[in-house]
Amino acid sequence: MKILLLEDDHNLNKIIKVSLEKKGFFIDSFIDGYKAVDKILNDSYDLYILDVNVLGFDGHKTLEFIRQKDINTPVIMISAKIDIENIKKSYNLGCNDYIKKPFDFEELYLRIEYHLSHLNLEKTSELQKDLGNNFSFDLIEQRLYKHKHEIDLTVKEKLLLTLFSKNINNTVTNEMIHEYVWSSKEMQTVSMRSVIHKLKQKLKSGMIINLRGVGYKLIK
Repeated sequence: MKILLLEDDHNLNKIIKVSLEKKGFFIDSFIDGYKAVDKILNDSYDLYILDVNVLGFDGHKTLEFIRQKDINTPVIMISAKIDIENIKKSYNLGCNDYIKKPFDFEELYLRIEYHLSHLNLEKTSELQKDLGNNFSFDLIEQRLYKHKHEIDLTVKEKLLLTLFSKNINNTVTNEMIHEYVWSSKEMQTVSMRSVIHKLKQKLKSGMIINLRGVGYKLIK
């Protein structure tokens, strides 16, 4: 799962980023709201964590921008501001949660798990995504299983399989893969083909099909 973090305290930003990466999440972190919004324009995320009190383009403005683009993705606000007006403004702009600083990291992690689980339950009615052919993929833990045996995945393979799992039997375009797996960064076509080829080898033959010139499809 991909998370965007906006926190202008360098030390706290680093602590949250490293801690969440140890939990298996993929984090793009920013201390500048303008740079965060520029990234949001060209990428997609599964959850946002926004500090309210950021100089310039602050957390509230970033939240407002996100909701203009996407009304469903969970947004957690974090702030040392505990007055009711800031909390009310955050919820009125569409946040899903508001955590007051200082907070325990485990509290943040539990709330992330809750919101991702709730979202996935609404979208897929299950956290363990059935891929067919005795394969399943845990969308939260980013783990691929055949029966109960776990199959190791690289970082890029996890991101790619997350995208496929959310779009079973539907076309995943090359542009969608470029945006989600490579965060729209420059890459060579051979890199995408290489990752897809390696993922195909870990699944049953024929589960991922190539739609020439368009993209790919995971067939259940």
